[in-house]
Amino acid sequence: GIEIQPLPKQLNADSNAKISFPWPVGQAGENEQLSDNDKSLVSLVEFAGRKILLCSDIEEFAQRQLLETVPVLTADVVVVPHHGSAKTLDVNFLEAIGAGISVYSCSRVDYERRQTVPQTISPRVLYTPRDGAITICIDKYGTIKY
Repeated sequence: GIEIQPLPKQLNADSNAKISFPWPVGQAGENEQLSDNDKSLVSLVEFAGRKILLCSDIEEFAQRQLLETVPVLTADVVVVPHHGSAKTLDVNFLEAIGAGISVYSCSRVDYERRQTVPQTISPRVLYTPRDGAITICIDKYGTIKY
């Protein structure tokens, strides 16, 4: 019996940080033809001139649509969509984002499978099965620590 309320396009955590929601756009969240994964909320956290893109479970369709909707979308850190699944990842999406750090929240089996294919273009790649729980911190000067 609780009415669903849409989020505003942007939340301001304080005067220095903001969170925006570049996906889903328009009526995409209500589109019956989209998979539940492609309706996942994508969040962009910005602080001290740095950006972290949290991609949830979006698959190739939503990744392409997101880049069309926000053609200059970039981030310093990206949590790779859909746990980095090779079946649902558009490599062009990661290239366009251009993140220096990519985080894969995946299983040990998926991690081992990824070791046999080329890595992402990010200089630093973190995997939860190898690196454990991953915390990304941005200090007030824009320094990223993990």
